[in-house]
Amino acid sequence: MSNKTRSEQFAGGFPDNIQPFSILTDPRTGRNKQHYFGEIIFIALAAIICQCEGFDDMERFAKNKVKWLKKFLKLPNGIPSDDTFRRVFSCINPKQFNACFIEFVRHSHGELSEQLIAIDGKALRHSFDGERKHLHLLSAYACEQGISLAQLEVDTKSNEILAIPELLDLLNIEGHTISLDAMGCQKKIARQIDFSYADYILALKGNHPHLYQRVEEFFSSGGALKYAKDQGCIFSSTEIENKGHGRIERRVVLATNALLWIDKNERESWHGLKSLVCVESYREEISTAKSSTERRYYLTSHEPDAEKLQRLIRQHWAIENSCHWVLDVVWDEDASRIRNENAAQNVALLRKMALNILKSDTTVKDTIRGKRLQAAFNENLLAQFLHLKVR
Repeated sequence: MSNKTRSEQFAGGFPDNIQPFSILTDPRTGRNKQHYFGEIIFIALAAIICQCEGFDDMERFAKNKVKWLKKFLKLPNGIPSDDTFRRVFSCINPKQFNACFIEFVRHSHGELSEQLIAIDGKALRHSFDGERKHLHLLSAYACEQGISLAQLEVDTKSNEILAIPELLDLLNIEGHTISLDAMGCQKKIARQIDFSYADYILALKGNHPHLYQRVEEFFSSGGALKYAKDQGCIFSSTEIENKGHGRIERRVVLATNALLWIDKNERESWHGLKSLVCVESYREEISTAKSSTERRYYLTSHEPDAEKLQRLIRQHWAIENSCHWVLDVVWDEDASRIRNENAAQNVALLRKMALNILKSDTTVKDTIRGKRLQAAFNENLLAQFLHLKVR
């Protein structure tokens, strides 16, 4: 016979497929709990997979799927109301929820093979509430496997520079390559990555005006490049051309370990720095023949292998194209009206969890939107996506 109190019993109820969340602290207090904590989270996840968004939708989903839900859940007091979903997700500690999510990813996908982990921020535009600005979340994304790894709120009083080290601390990045945009191009962050036995690719822009200008002048000077080659520095280059979407794009990537011209103190302050990279992009619109050229520069701890580096640099955009864009277009995340700060963070994490689940299934050949529709129509398919077993 269990010695648990009613309150302790209702703090559990996590189905096997979301067991990593069972250590999550139930934020509800008192003896009047009517629903298992784990079942509330499970229903919310299943609802979000099936085209639902807000807390009202979660209740509607559960009421219309009660017969199906009872195959896997106890539901001792029926279906949770929209207010129950709202209260629970508003009170869950987002950092603890994120820690459980990280463990869920590890449990579902195992240890990651060495790959690029892209880190980038995303705003939830309609999550503002009164004088509080909209929520801004920093996310880590494993580009090769196409899965979200973690998220962290960016404090409105600071910026991503302070959040990035905290996010890196949550992850095991050893052996991986971390890619960051200009905001993350910081000496302390490079040091943290290097000390974690990982590599980095950092976009260098105007927030380091002196170094940016020197690097730009170096790659623009034929004399400087020739002198570096004569001194035995390694240069590696590759060229890629693509044609599509009404334009021709050609990218020339040049990587070099020519670093000695950089001031010694400046050079050594970038821990692990081995190469500079210049990416020159040339675009031509086929219909109008208008053309443009752009140069981008990177600092990296990798050796100057242009082919490898251009592949990693291109992969960074997966976090925008395969994660943030999908969340906005397929889940309409930017328009979400969930405004309580904790609730907005927690439901955003559920969306990432749902996206991971749908991407990891390779048996159904369809888009993410198509998989969501099929899951809403086909309960057997929804159970397959969620790896469910009948109680």
